[in-house]
Amino acid sequence: MMKLITNLICVFDVKNAAALILAVLLTACGGDDGEPGNPGEPGGPPATDISSLNVEVDEVIFTHGVATVNYSVNNQDDEPVVGIPSSTYIAAQLLPQGFTNAGNTSQWQYFTSESCTSSCTGELVDHKNGKYSYTFSAAFDGMNEMSYMPGATQRIVIKIGGDSLPDGTALPTTNQNFDWQDSGEVAYTRNLISMETCNTCHNDLAFHGSKYNEIETCVTCHSEGKVSSNDHIFPQMIHGKHLTGFPGSLADCQTCHVNDETLTENMNWARVPGMEACGSCHTDINFPAGEGHPAQVDNSNCVACHNPDWTMSVHDGGNDEALAQFNAQITTASLSGTTVTFSIKLSNPESGEVYTDSADKLNFISRLGVETNWGTSFDYSSNSAKRLTISSETPDSGADGIYTYQVTGLTIPTGSETDRGAIVVKGSICANGNQLADCEMETSTVLVLQASHQFFDATNITATGRRVVVTNETCSTCHVLTQLKKHSGERNDAEAQCQLCHNNFKTADETAQNPQATSSDYKHLAHTLHAGMRSNYADIKYPGDIGNCAQCHIEDENGVLSAALPLDSAVQPLMLNDGSFTSPTAAICSACHTSDSAKNHMTQQGAVFMGTEEDATSGTESCATCHGQGATADVLTVHPIK
Repeated sequence: MMKLITNLICVFDVKNAAALILAVLLTACGGDDGEPGNPGEPGGPPATDISSLNVEVDEVIFTHGVATVNYSVNNQDDEPVVGIPSSTYIAAQLLPQGFTNAGNTSQWQYFTSESCTSSCTGELVDHKNGKYSYTFSAAFDGMNEMSYMPGATQRIVIKIGGDSLPDGTALPTTNQNFDWQDSGEVAYTRNLISMETCNTCHNDLAFHGSKYNEIETCVTCHSEGKVSSNDHIFPQMIHGKHLTGFPGSLADCQTCHVNDETLTENMNWARVPGMEACGSCHTDINFPAGEGHPAQVDNSNCVACHNPDWTMSVHDGGNDEALAQFNAQITTASLSGTTVTFSIKLSNPESGEVYTDSADKLNFISRLGVETNWGTSFDYSSNSAKRLTISSETPDSGADGIYTYQVTGLTIPTGSETDRGAIVVKGSICANGNQLADCEMETSTVLVLQASHQFFDATNITATGRRVVVTNETCSTCHVLTQLKKHSGERNDAEAQCQLCHNNFKTADETAQNPQATSSDYKHLAHTLHAGMRSNYADIKYPGDIGNCAQCHIEDENGVLSAALPLDSAVQPLMLNDGSFTSPTAAICSACHTSDSAKNHMTQQGAVFMGTEEDATSGTESCATCHGQGATADVLTVHPIK
């Protein structure tokens, strides 16, 4: 292997040096032919504080077919980073769409991966000013039995970080790719998905010892000719890994293949169908054998039937175009005694049309109803919401698209008359293709609506009600809420609907090792469900870091994450089915921190486990003293929140 080379400062008396010594010294100082050269002037004092690394490739130069990549590394403040102890360089080239055969997608061909630690596969020069040069060990042509194709798109991936500078400064793992063509700037490359999309479910996704954390790196190596099995080629591998445990609909390709015009091959999944990618999801099909599909020996004929419009129409995951043609909005709501009176407006947001008929007369409504509960300051007054199916009810009054109904029998505890309630609209509609349709039509399909809510007080709807700690938006980064299978999918408003029934009236099993994992109180249900702690959902594998509360929780109006301590005063203790109670903060924290030592610590700080309701609500918990905002062990600091 060739040696690791850094800039040397050589001082000697040339006049008194023998010719041989002079030649040796000049060679040691880089005095032979100057390659790979000094790519730039010093960039100022070296960085001492590093929270992120910015790698920029300046150029790739070929000498006798051997590539030298000149690049710079700076910190978040654009200060040069000097003395990086290790690095990896990956090279590949891209075969264009259709190059290998008609109908085939573009694909990467892997050349090599070369590394520098105490020594290098090739030659590395640290210019001591934040600039580096790496020369590969040999020409790409012939590496990995691949032929270098002049004019094709080439890729270099540089991986640095995951270690420390000589002074102990930690370097964050960083991958940077550079694509180019012989003619200059790259005209064609293959980017179908972004790491930002992946990390909406996963947190800081990284593999192989956390060394590689960019899609561009993954696809470069997980390519034909590099991996041992076609199942490990990136599209097939990723599709296969998501077949089980995926929190959304597998039919909705755009959960991952987000429509992003900055991607060079945006919507490629619909434009270029092929046996390899399609078969990795449709595992019951053997294309060459003609099992489950007419026999196909290659991809040349796929697009003849599976054109982009057709492909998108059957993989949209929920027919958003039809759903966008209907909206149900609560316009007024008020409380009198134990009765909620509300008005609802039905319209087509796409056309601006207000439906003049009431819900019971609109033939494209499969079901439309409301659910309501009272007492947002104490997490609701009963363990079950009151309901009304308005699609089968004659309105009490109304005309011209706004109709009024009543829901009776709410529980209104004495003294809570000035509190607030929540009312949720839920249901489903029918569509034929992308248009609303009569539910009696044989060709119509039923689509679940995204439920919506309004808060209200005794006189009208209000802007606020029960605290909102998660939103439909945060949940939708992983889930398609209208496709959750529980409750026919119609109960899908994570902000307010679920809590109408899944509240503190739901009891836990006092005999269970982790009682919270047996309660359907929303906060305990959500935490233990995603942590895989519930016996009937033990196979759930949360794709992110379960300690990253910000994956689901939102910030309040003051910019503080809603997972912070102290808890909102409305949070109630955990009720167990033997009539005992666990104090609020301890109930939430011990759902994940289940050890006896953790519970003993909580008890020492005033927590109550399985005590009386009076004790559990007495306010003796002092958790916020150490774990509150800005305290020494603030929960927002000790959790891996990003």
